[in-house]
Amino acid sequence: MGYAGMTMIVSQFHLNMAPPRTCSQPPTPPPERSWLGDTLEKAKDVRDGLNLLVAGALFLHGKGKAEKAEKAVVPLTDQPDVKLDRPVLLAPGWNTEHWKFDFLANKLIASGKNGESTVYLHMGQAFRDNQCTLPLDQIPSNSKVFVNIWETPKDPPEQTAVQLKQNMDLVQSALGPTSVDLVGFSMGGLASRKYLDNGGQHVNKLVTLGTPHQGTRFGVMCDRLIRHKVDWATKFGGLEPEDLPAMQWLAAGKPNLQELNQNWPRQRAQVQDSLFIASTIEPTPRMGWLPFGAGDGLVQVEHASLPGAPTKVLKGTPLLNHITLPHDSQVFAEMRGFLNWEALPGAPTPPLTVANHTGGSKTPYGSI
Repeated sequence: MGYAGMTMIVSQFHLNMAPPRTCSQPPTPPPERSWLGDTLEKAKDVRDGLNLLVAGALFLHGKGKAEKAEKAVVPLTDQPDVKLDRPVLLAPGWNTEHWKFDFLANKLIASGKNGESTVYLHMGQAFRDNQCTLPLDQIPSNSKVFVNIWETPKDPPEQTAVQLKQNMDLVQSALGPTSVDLVGFSMGGLASRKYLDNGGQHVNKLVTLGTPHQGTRFGVMCDRLIRHKVDWATKFGGLEPEDLPAMQWLAAGKPNLQELNQNWPRQRAQVQDSLFIASTIEPTPRMGWLPFGAGDGLVQVEHASLPGAPTKVLKGTPLLNHITLPHDSQVFAEMRGFLNWEALPGAPTPPLTVANHTGGSKTPYGSI
C-alpha cells in the first residue's frame, strides 16, 4: 500500500475515533434523588425549621430582656466621658438597625473633645444623620466619631468591605493621612477583616463585638432553610431570600469564612493590635451534638474568637445580649482601656437623645 493510501486509512481512523460534538448532545439531566433520599432531606428541613423556632423564641425572650434594661436606664450613663486617642470608625453587622451605634456614638461626643457630632458614612459620602438624609458638604477637621451605614443592612462582607474602603478613603481625604481604630459589631467584624484581607490600610487597632469569626449554628440552619424554601420557618425568623449571601458568611464551615480565617495572620499583621469581645448571657445555638451552649444569644462564645487571638469574654450585665453589645458598660470599659481613651474628670455629661429608635422588628432576626 502506498503512502497516500495509508494516509487515507489513518485519517479515516482519526475521524471515526473523534469524540462527538458536544453541541449535538442533549444536556445531562441532574441525578434523581431516591424516594428515601428525598424523605431524609425533607426531614432535615423540618428538623432545622423546628430548631429555628426554638432558637428564635429564646432569642426573642433575651432580646426583650435586653430592650427592657435599655429603656430602664439610659446606656453608658455610668461610664466617664472620654477623649479619644484616634478617630474611631464603627462598622455594623447583618440587619443592624441604623441607630444601633448611637448610644455609643453620643457617649463619645458628649464631652466635646471628639468633634461636635457623629459623622455617618454611606457609599463614600458623609451625612449628619443616621438615615443619611442630611449630607455634609465638608467633614469638620476635628471629627473623631464615624459610623458606617451600609448600602443595605443585608449586604455580605465581600460587599461591605468595599463600602468600608470607600468610607475610609473619605475619612483620609477629610482628615489627612491618619490611623483609625476600627470597631466591628457582629458581621461588621467580618467586613472589617475582609477589608484588611483586601489590603485595606489606615487601621491602628481592631476591635470586634460578638463577631462570628468561626460561624454560627444559626447561619447553618438559615442557609439550608432559605435555599430549600422552608417558608414557614423563614417567615417566623424574619428571613428573606436576600439574606442568603449573608447567611453563607454566618454559617460555620462555609468556604468564604474558612478562607478568611486562613488569612488571619495576614490581616493581623496590618494592625497594631486586635481584641475580640464576646459574652455569655443567653442560651445560644451551638455546633455539635448539644443544641445550645453559652453565648450572646446568636454567637456561641467559642466561635466569637480565633485560636490564639486576644479575646475578652464578659458576663454579668444585662446589655451583653447580642443586640445591645455596642452599648454595654463592660464593653465600653474594655474598649476604653484597649483603645487608650482618656477618662475625663468630673461627672459624666447627660446623655443625648437617641433619634429614630423604633424598637426594631417583631420577628427574632428581622433586625439585630
